[in-house]
Amino acid sequence: MLDLKQKGEEFSTLLVPALVKIIKILQQHGKEVFIIGGAVRDFLCGHQVKDFDVATNAIPEQIIKWLKDVNIKTKPIGGKYGTVLAIEGKNAFDISTFRKETFHTYGQPPKIIFVESLDDDLIRRDFRINSILYDPERREIVDKYGGWDDIQKNSISMIGDPNIRLKEDGLRVIRLARFISKFDFTPEPEILSAVRSIGKSVKFRSTKVIQIELLKFLRVQNIKSGLMLLFENEILHGIFPEFPFETNFAQNNVYPILIEKICSFLTNDEITRLFGILLLFSDETNLNESHFDGIQGNLALSDRQQRLLQRLYTSWKNFPKNKEKTEIKRWVRATGINTSEMVAKIYFLSLLKANDDLYHQENEYLQIIQEIVTRLKNGKSDIGK
Repeated sequence: MLDLKQKGEEFSTLLVPALVKIIKILQQHGKEVFIIGGAVRDFLCGHQVKDFDVATNAIPEQIIKWLKDVNIKTKPIGGKYGTVLAIEGKNAFDISTFRKETFHTYGQPPKIIFVESLDDDLIRRDFRINSILYDPERREIVDKYGGWDDIQKNSISMIGDPNIRLKEDGLRVIRLARFISKFDFTPEPEILSAVRSIGKSVKFRSTKVIQIELLKFLRVQNIKSGLMLLFENEILHGIFPEFPFETNFAQNNVYPILIEKICSFLTNDEITRLFGILLLFSDETNLNESHFDGIQGNLALSDRQQRLLQRLYTSWKNFPKNKEKTEIKRWVRATGINTSEMVAKIYFLSLLKANDDLYHQENEYLQIIQEIVTRLKNGKSDIGK
């Protein structure tokens, strides 16, 4: 078993000077400071560490004042949740105050109380792998809830009763999907049972937080296991209650192939990936433009994101049914040179689902589209935008 003390020494080398400076300022004012959550978790899982989240018993007003005194910019971003964004040079860090959360109604924002105790803050966290922390004063990684054991077992478990914790906040189910996909972890049976019992009745605090968590999930390279968790347990149905999802999924043996393919190439834009997933999971006979119009309300999408989603649906619907180059060129211009090849691939996956013989002409179509895109890119670069 690897020594967490040794791992703590290794982790300490990742702390950039700007972060060390902020930690020392808070410590100089007598406050506890820890790195917690994603940075420690990703480090122990062997993944690149991108963001450092700081937890402290300093309250937001103190954080803002003390950092302002040393010319570090701050911005309150967490509202009642007590998170302050600290900006030092090119670096930015989320600093959150220890807190308790009490859910009086499932799917509604919890009551927040700032606390002095680290233990009170840790127990509110969702998965054990997210409760592991780094103590910069002792240069040690501290694991009070067995998250390190889960990592070593390629497992994921919750702090508290999954039946309660997942009902409190449906975002935890989406995070679960992200973690099992990103780390190839297996959820504990109690978690899977809780997800099944929640299904389409899943509750969320707001559409904006659904968007944030779902798009994070969609940026993971291979989302197959998490995607199946969300679809087979009807969590997607709860996120998009008006969407006409396929009801004969289990009987269609082509779906495993579709999912493998969609996970392999739809990674460069999460909205495009979302479109492809919803399309392939839909009952296309009952699908129309209004269903994609409604997604803006389901996810609080920006106008730009919504326009892209609508354009993807229109382009899929209007895909040329013959290989006449003038018609395909017109379609590429309307679709956009940067998205046309991806939409074409989605279109042919939908033909595969429908067992349409035109699917076998995919390579011929793609070759023509690639030639057209290359010519357009070598001409006016803004064509199709």
